Amino acid sequence: MEGLNLTSDVAIVGAGPVGCLTALAFARRGARILLLDANSSVGERLSGEWLHPAALQILESHGVKLPSAESYATGEGYVVFPDDGTEPITLKYPAGLKGRSCEHKSLVLALREAVESHPSIHFISSAQATQIEGNKLHFVDALQGSMKTVTAGQIVGADGRASWVRKQLGHPNGSTKVSLMAGILLEDAELPFEGFGHVVLGGPGPALVFRISPRFLRVCLDVPSRDYNSKAASAYLWNSYSSVLPPSLLPAFQEALQNRPILWAPNQFRSRAFYGQEGTALVGDAVGHFHPLTAVGLTLGFMDGECLARSQSFVEYRKERSALTHVPELLADSLYRVFTRQDKGTVALRSSIYRTWRENPSECERTMRILAGLETDVRQFRKAFLKMMRSAVPGILHHTLVPNQWRSMIASVKGFVEWFKWLRTSTEIPNDSRA
Repeated sequence: MEGLNLTSDVAIVGAGPVGCLTALAFARRGARILLLDANSSVGERLSGEWLHPAALQILESHGVKLPSAESYATGEGYVVFPDDGTEPITLKYPAGLKGRSCEHKSLVLALREAVESHPSIHFISSAQATQIEGNKLHFVDALQGSMKTVTAGQIVGADGRASWVRKQLGHPNGSTKVSLMAGILLEDAELPFEGFGHVVLGGPGPALVFRISPRFLRVCLDVPSRDYNSKAASAYLWNSYSSVLPPSLLPAFQEALQNRPILWAPNQFRSRAFYGQEGTALVGDAVGHFHPLTAVGLTLGFMDGECLARSQSFVEYRKERSALTHVPELLADSLYRVFTRQDKGTVALRSSIYRTWRENPSECERTMRILAGLETDVRQFRKAFLKMMRSAVPGILHHTLVPNQWRSMIASVKGFVEWFKWLRTSTEIPNDSRA
């Protein structure tokens, strides 16, 4: 592909993990790919580092070679540390399924090595897209110092939350800021449950801790936006989260806050409702995104790329992905709300969820099947959520038996009504799932 005017079957904007995987998926089907990325370097940043089983299977099917995980345990599931001081709750992936965690930089390098060695993929780094006109994509090749145009049968926006391609289609970002995420690297620390992601509750926001290499753990701390102060960040994080993190992590946590940089990223929400249009499709975070507590972003993005590559039309792609991604979005949204809200109705619901996970193995498996991409039926999600809500009712009604607690009961009922409203509106079938 030389000269100022190029032709390609598919032109992809964005060479992060999802863009690279999408390129590999199209190339497997015989397409010629032009892959563009404005960033020539792969620096450390706070982004996806946990791969659910479906994502790992997709990478393996394309021959992407991640760094060996034989020297550390990973990908077994999650352990939740409740905020009520009770024992941790183990949520394992269904039998036979396993995920994987690794440093984000290692994941990107492995995928870029795969695309750069593929004969059907032409990767141009330091390429800034400037305009889309029908099936023509204009961009600046900074390395050659020239303007170029590619004519492509399919243009794909894999350029993340602030997607330039999405804006070109007349759909601005539209994300709602939820909170901030502080990312910290811990060296030579032991996890209480090696091989599992640790969800620790009880701080200002949830904490997610998991191993990314034999020597390093990643700690992701959800920080309310109102509490952010760059000058006092280390002291705030220690004072706010050290009391809830497992004791085995505290020496390394303190050392990291004193001597390592803190990586910050905004936690945002945008429903996965807009997938682009015929000829110009979106994948991954360019479609939509939610709080990373459930770490489902990479998995959904990889599935987007696979689906788009095999679909016969944009409508087919949009319909399938709208139907299959709504439940993971609901799980991420509901768990973050349940784990962070402190109204009495939510506290009762949270206790019900803890109890259900402890006593009902089938509901534990259902939760992990959703994370693994195996459970996508909105009706089943609604049924399971209603079951947990019914289980929470006795915890609310007991206030009626306690003198002078009627105000507390009213507050609990009000919070519960809000959850019913959320469930009713959020479990409606999205418009984009219709033909």
